[in-house]
Amino acid sequence: MPYFPMFVNLEGKKVVVVGGGKVALRKVERLLEFNPDIHLIAPKVCKEIELLAKKGKIKMYKRHFRPSDIKDAFMVICATDKKKVNKKISNLARKKNIPCNVVDDPSLCSFIFPAVITKGDLSIGISTSGKAPSLSKTLKSVIENALPQDIDITLGNIAKKR
Repeated sequence: MPYFPMFVNLEGKKVVVVGGGKVALRKVERLLEFNPDIHLIAPKVCKEIELLAKKGKIKMYKRHFRPSDIKDAFMVICATDKKKVNKKISNLARKKNIPCNVVDDPSLCSFIFPAVITKGDLSIGISTSGKAPSLSKTLKSVIENALPQDIDITLGNIAKKR
């Protein structure tokens, strides 16, 4: 069954990311475009995540996950390479009705990351419901190339007239 596409305002909301590698970095970089309050938990992190924390873009906790980490979280992203840890966090989030994405395991997700195109206030999400992420990526490229370069300006002008 397909996932329902839903656009949410993440600005200032607590988003917990568990994991400190390149996959976690990709999720964090995507999320930063939407101004959430990112709390990243991992005993080890890549240098790029370290740099984001030093710049004050994210809050970083160099340690293992604790159940209290998701208190007041708006959403949780599990990006560890440990299936048991991911499953534990997913189950905990589900019990607390917190949306959770477990990277590379749609069966543990209550939501999935679409391929996203953003141009100013225009946001387009593309999903295959987790079945073929490479197809989503390909479609993203096709749509990006089809959009006028100044679509964000056009959208702004339409909004002024509205």
